Amino acid sequence: MELELMENDILESLEDLGYKGPLLEDGALTLASSGGANSPEYTKLCAWLVSELRLFCKLEENVQATNSPSEADEFQLEISGLLGEMNCPYTTLTSGDVTKRLLNQKNCLLLLTYLISELEAARMLYVNAPPKKAQEGTGSEVFQELKGICIALGMSKPPANITMFQFFSGIEKKLKETLAKVPSNHVGKPLLSKPLGPVHWVRICL
Repeated sequence: MELELMENDILESLEDLGYKGPLLEDGALTLASSGGANSPEYTKLCAWLVSELRLFCKLEENVQATNSPSEADEFQLEISGLLGEMNCPYTTLTSGDVTKRLLNQKNCLLLLTYLISELEAARMLYVNAPPKKAQEGTGSEVFQELKGICIALGMSKPPANITMFQFFSGIEKKLKETLAKVPSNHVGKPLLSKPLGPVHWVRICL
């Protein structure tokens, strides 16, 4: 059940990111992630995510898709270097035998989840300059508050064409990653116990 939920979330996110590859077909992601580093289709998806991420982030490490299972070890070494540069918080992806980390489905899905979340955050928070209207009048205070949140979480500013729901969803994901690195009692109980929808987020920013 856990793996199925991870797969569903990954497929939904891939569609949102504009991925048009073959792993959107029924059962394709399950098959590819089961093969992991031995599956050229799985490595192609990872390479696509990394190539998209490199458009927004200055990364020295890169990942190349494989053509056969014989290239699995080299692929895993490249992934290891990338995750090290990105300070990936998931120890199952960064410790142990580097040539065996991506040979089980759960780790392979976790890697996709991590790369997707980083790409979503990078896309959302990349912008050349805030719209002029956001810098004037009552909008300036809201903009400064949002900018402060992004800076505190180590994120950039969002693109001008992003929806409020997408923007706050990106902050939520990044916040969860950050909180996962601190002790459980480090933060008190949340004021809200239920997730907010698009309408609520828009009203917050009005």
